[in-house]
Amino acid sequence: MTPPAKLLRGAVAAAAVAIAAGCQERLTAPAQCPAQCPGSAEVFDTTLSAVPDADSSYQGYVEGGSGIALLVSNGLPGIADNLAVYRFGERPDSIQAGGNTVAYVVDSALISINLLARDTLLNGLKVYVYRIANTVQAGVTFPEVEAQLVEANVIDSVLVADTLSTGAVQIVLRGAEVLKTGLPVDAGGTLAIGVAIAPAGTGIRIGSTGGGTGATFASYVTAQNVADTVSDRRQTLNRTPAFNTYVSETTLPPDPGLLTVGGAPSSRALLRFDLPERLEDSSNIVRATLELVPSGPVPGLATDPTLLLAKGVLGDLGAKSPTVEDSDPTFVGSDTLEPGLSDTVRVDVTNIVRLWQSATTERPEAIFLKLLPEASTFMRPEFGSTRRPDIGVPRLRITYMLAFPFETP
Repeated sequence: MTPPAKLLRGAVAAAAVAIAAGCQERLTAPAQCPAQCPGSAEVFDTTLSAVPDADSSYQGYVEGGSGIALLVSNGLPGIADNLAVYRFGERPDSIQAGGNTVAYVVDSALISINLLARDTLLNGLKVYVYRIANTVQAGVTFPEVEAQLVEANVIDSVLVADTLSTGAVQIVLRGAEVLKTGLPVDAGGTLAIGVAIAPAGTGIRIGSTGGGTGATFASYVTAQNVADTVSDRRQTLNRTPAFNTYVSETTLPPDPGLLTVGGAPSSRALLRFDLPERLEDSSNIVRATLELVPSGPVPGLATDPTLLLAKGVLGDLGAKSPTVEDSDPTFVGSDTLEPGLSDTVRVDVTNIVRLWQSATTERPEAIFLKLLPEASTFMRPEFGSTRRPDIGVPRLRITYMLAFPFETP
């Protein structure tokens, strides 16, 4: 028989092993002590609609011609026809050569236009350049420009290589051809041009002074009454635009029942939300996605997408609300919009919504929408608003976790 003392020691040891096995800390597996461990976090999803009648579009931020590109189009589906205009700086009446002020003769001229975007699937693009009145200025209208685009005013046309998607489109004028500019070959003057395209059904985006890519006009001249040996006898007179713009056949005002972004003058949209208290105070937001429903397929130039920005708002002042910088990688969400888009647009705005939870700084629970480049793209999306729930109300889809009990004071 086993001695009683030995039996007692065995029972105590077995009990200790059972207790240790029942509640031990495991570093590689979930804890098995409900009273001592928090358990698994629960993840929730919720959808918030924008505050009714508090989402609006505002127009007038960037005028056509003030952006980084000018628009030219001819029968582009869903888009009004557009014509571009440049007025170059004045060419001087004389030059300095051999230490003297002398007259000159223009030997040749070069007009160069920067092609920024085109429909790369379309062949046979042709750019037409016309001489127009050199008094053109802000406020000029489409009919006023179109009336001057007649055969007698054609400077030249260029068949753009099908392989050229971006780059310089140039017109070279030699000898008597220089007179097509309407400027004398032996004096100064101001050149203004209008730009149109063919065939119908397409468009292009070309350079603007706002983007540092405006057209240029160069005159290659020879000084008169100086010896042939004078080093600066031959010179180049370069002129950049003193004014440029584009004019549209029709300008559409924003539909008050929709949220319009883009166009010219450009429109932006402001969306306001109201986070429930439990999301503001006691949740960890995993992801927040802004969902917008287009009112219909978004017209635009094929193969030329644009960028929709969703920006954090620093102060709610309506149309003049200050926002974070466009380039802010933290509090700006974005999505690329393709022409013809009709599906729901989804933009990651997680960091913007987390900003609304800040306990130290009160931030408006709002998001500003804008299109890039402003007043420089053919796309002008219109999204459903709280005034048009039949199309689709702007929504925030939020994934979040509630705080553990021990995290709450």
